[in-house]
Amino acid sequence: MKVFKIILPLLFTVATAFAGNKKDNIDGEAFTITGDLTSYYTEGTVKIVGYPKKASSGGSMMMSMGGSATNEIVYAEGPVKNGMFKISGTISEPQNVYIYINAKNKQGVLMGATKGMNFILSSGNFKMTLGDRSSVFTITGGDTKFNDIILSYRTAPEFLELQKSYGKLYENYGSKSEAEKSKVTEEAVRISNEMIDFELAHYLHVAKTVKDKAVLLMMLDCGSYGGPWIEETRKTLIDISVHDARIKDIIYKAIDAGKARAAKSRVGVGSTMNSFYAETLDSQAVSLKEVCSREENKLVLLEFWASWCGPCRSEIPHMKEAYSEYHPKGFEIFSFTIDDSRAAWEKASKEENLPWIDSGMGTKTGPQELYGVTGVPANFLIDTTTGKIVAINLRGEKLTEKLKELLD
Repeated sequence: MKVFKIILPLLFTVATAFAGNKKDNIDGEAFTITGDLTSYYTEGTVKIVGYPKKASSGGSMMMSMGGSATNEIVYAEGPVKNGMFKISGTISEPQNVYIYINAKNKQGVLMGATKGMNFILSSGNFKMTLGDRSSVFTITGGDTKFNDIILSYRTAPEFLELQKSYGKLYENYGSKSEAEKSKVTEEAVRISNEMIDFELAHYLHVAKTVKDKAVLLMMLDCGSYGGPWIEETRKTLIDISVHDARIKDIIYKAIDAGKARAAKSRVGVGSTMNSFYAETLDSQAVSLKEVCSREENKLVLLEFWASWCGPCRSEIPHMKEAYSEYHPKGFEIFSFTIDDSRAAWEKASKEENLPWIDSGMGTKTGPQELYGVTGVPANFLIDTTTGKIVAINLRGEKLTEKLKELLD
């Protein structure tokens, strides 16, 4: 679904001017930003602000375009003289930040505070140059890994051409008729959506090709719009380092969101599956959604079990027979153990020689709560074409009969 956003000039007025040269006292390494704003501004003030990181939630939200936020962190601020500035400060780790300018234009008019584009601030020396509009900047220097990868779409010729076309729309806007202004708005929506699509495609490409944990976590922090790239980024992060504390937090937050959805309705036949990430014995991350999306899988049995559960293990021979017969026809099993002991899970899995996806992360991870499982064994048969549960608690011959009905 297209996101319809009109990117209007980012000008707005705040009630108070920036305070002197005050900035938050932040421990860390030094940075310096030298700026050239001469294409638009003359005298005034500038500051660099950031906001608390949100990557642990695994989400992405546009930053508000209002005035100073109560939770903003001021990393540096100082005067603009003859359109130039030089400010410095310290930062403990790379951070997504925004530039705010409160200055006079070339006509001597004090403009409202302009919130410029975001960039990723780190230690080192930066050079900032204002473009042909008051909210478009070119940033070079610092730890180039982040800006050069995450924000590289901004220097792509296609994106620059869209940006240029957008800027031209508002030339002599005040002298246009209402009908002409309406056409400008329509065209602005079209170009805006193209720019958004270009940005989202870039994020998705980074998520699929970059294996740098720090870069991917930062992209979750500073991505402007939601989309398929978020899930792909989570998947890549979990594949890279499922044991990392921040990445585990992303997994658990996704599970918690699923619990909230599941709590709204009883899980049963006809319910939509709730996906989750789990870990295999060889420390690989696996997602129920990804397994169900594989072209060869038509039906997936989500099986909850435990090493200490006698009835669970007595079902395994029946499941193996069904798997042997119907796996070539599109049947897959995604098992999840609620064992707290990894050693016990590993021992039982080797004893049973399970041929299907064998996962688990302990009872504290919560996938069983997504499905209202209060005891094991318990299973749910999922039709991958619809994502719906078509049967529950298929034991013994009942599993074979259902598979025969749906796959033969």
